Amino acid sequence: MVNYNLNFVNPPDYISMPLKLAVAVRSLRHAFDMSQTELADLASCSRPTINRIESIDKASPRTDTIERLMQVFRDRGVEVQITDSEVVIRFTGDAINAATGNSLSEEKND
Repeated sequence: MVNYNLNFVNPPDYISMPLKLAVAVRSLRHAFDMSQTELADLASCSRPTINRIESIDKASPRTDTIERLMQVFRDRGVEVQITDSEVVIRFTGDAINAATGNSLSEEKND
């Protein structure tokens, strides 16, 4: 008799890559107050593609599409790392200011 350990195949703390990608894209899009259409335009893809990624559609996005999406956020000073166990998002000072609508010069004058 074979004993299949389901925890070995899909451990309880396992989070799928599509879910991690969806959380990262939606979170960053909202942080920069972008619509799906705006992000799609910046990443040279379609709004339905952004929608499918964020809603964890069964179809996997193409690698080049993911790269273009991440480049949009890198251009704004954000570093995104998606690994098997976590999603790490780091904002530079400029990225924080861009996301909050502040400028560094405004903060220096305060």
